Amino acid sequence: MEAMDLGSLNWWAIIVAIVFNQALGAAWYSMLAKPWMAEVGLTDEDMEAMKGTPRQWYPYVVAIVLALVFTLGLALLAQGLDVDTVGEGLGLGLLVAVGFVLTSNGINYTFEGRSLRLFAINAGYPLISYCVIGVMLALWR
Repeated sequence: MEAMDLGSLNWWAIIVAIVFNQALGAAWYSMLAKPWMAEVGLTDEDMEAMKGTPRQWYPYVVAIVLALVFTLGLALLAQGLDVDTVGEGLGLGLLVAVGFVLTSNGINYTFEGRSLRLFAINAGYPLISYCVIGVMLALWR
């Protein structure tokens, strides 16, 4: 196992991965906007009322910062585990998404009484994103 070194990471790959993650999120939640809104109790009027307020832009700032954090984590894991093939990158993304993100969210959703439909909507996005980013980081080292 290699030593984890921030200085030797491919920062272009990390930036592209963050942009990809944001684009995927925009496409995913645009496609699933109505069922997602119904599940979280938002209406079109609620969304309209957010326009021009921090509630409209602040989640995007948080999403970008947190995408940086998880992409750095994936990049460091890929580096430390010497992940450098499509299969290894896909496996790493799948392991992290299912092993950490989906399981943690599943526990929270169960205790919060949230629906399986909302879980599927919210879990699909990181599952796809982490897998693609894992491949991207593996191949673009």
